[in-house]
Amino acid sequence: MTTTSSWTPPTEFSERLKQALIPPSLDIRRRVARELRKGEPEFGLVPYLCARNKDAIDIGANRGVYTWWMARSANHVHAFEPNPKMLRILNSVLPENATSYAVGLSDSAGEAGLFVPQRRKGYSNQGGSLSARKAAIPHGEVAVQTQTLDAFDLRNIGFIKIDVEGFEAAVLAGARETLLREKPNLLIELEESHTGEPIEDMLGKIADMGFSGFFMLHGQLTPLAKFDPEAHHRATATAAEYVFNFIFLPT
Repeated sequence: MTTTSSWTPPTEFSERLKQALIPPSLDIRRRVARELRKGEPEFGLVPYLCARNKDAIDIGANRGVYTWWMARSANHVHAFEPNPKMLRILNSVLPENATSYAVGLSDSAGEAGLFVPQRRKGYSNQGGSLSARKAAIPHGEVAVQTQTLDAFDLRNIGFIKIDVEGFEAAVLAGARETLLREKPNLLIELEESHTGEPIEDMLGKIADMGFSGFFMLHGQLTPLAKFDPEAHHRATATAAEYVFNFIFLPT
């Protein structure tokens, strides 16, 4: 485990080579095209969830694939990414109508540890999280600044995407005023295995703020009333029916 305050996840040789050979502007277009072709089906709904005359927020922007795609359909995108390694990549492809923030969104302001899982081939580029549950696995730890989304007082928000690897409850708690005021469309990754909280409880808390939930099942947008936690999310769910992305629209 690495736990120095100045530590940054290392860039592997293969990553440096790819960055040297492929211009960032070309790489982001390639990644977006690949995501549309064989990625998560919710990615293709982004143009419909964004509004041309409203801003969007990308929480857990990572390398900027969602940010870049959202910027094509939104007035402006606010992208939050606390991992310094991924922030550098994000900034290299940041559209003109987007702003990046080196901040981890939470339910309070301060400093926290961003846990970056250590895999057999190196540190994960995808799994960084502020959730203390991640400390139980081999990891590196980056000291990051935290803040609530509400503190930024962002207005005219039409869409928010959240992918924070199990830290969703704290992010939503710190965004409550924004959600109640702006009533944006939402795309949130939620996994019971990451949070330890029953998926029904997580979904219910969001719905209680005035949102109707949906999920993608076999390529169809399906009302949350048809979501079966056992068949669609827990151990009995097949790979084809496992659901972890949820869409919420203001009621």
